[in-house]
Amino acid sequence: MLSHGYYDAYYLQAQKLRRLIADDFRRAFESVDLIAGPVAPTVAWDIGAIVDDPVANYLADVYTLPASLAGLPGMSVPAGFGRGGRPIGLQLIGRWFDEARVLNAAHRFQQATDWHLRRPS
Repeated sequence: MLSHGYYDAYYLQAQKLRRLIADDFRRAFESVDLIAGPVAPTVAWDIGAIVDDPVANYLADVYTLPASLAGLPGMSVPAGFGRGGRPIGLQLIGRWFDEARVLNAAHRFQQATDWHLRRPS
């Protein structure tokens, strides 16, 4: 992809997109210390259930990709159960180089809840 002719078409465009995503996060962090949201658009599925479905595999990660593209620290913690008693996760995203705040928020969430101790039905 970095060879002549493809550099401008792909690499530079991808870098521009990464910059736009990072700028969106930068604006958000002007008014908040941490961003919390879902880890995935669906509850967990059976192991091996979507191996042959590349679109479903891609969509499973769609909520975690922006933080990675922006280079932000993030983690997920157990946050309950959804349809069919399947586990769901809470994603915590922090500012650049603010891993301590993310870890502290996750720790406090686990102190306030017992989701991390429960098992799916």
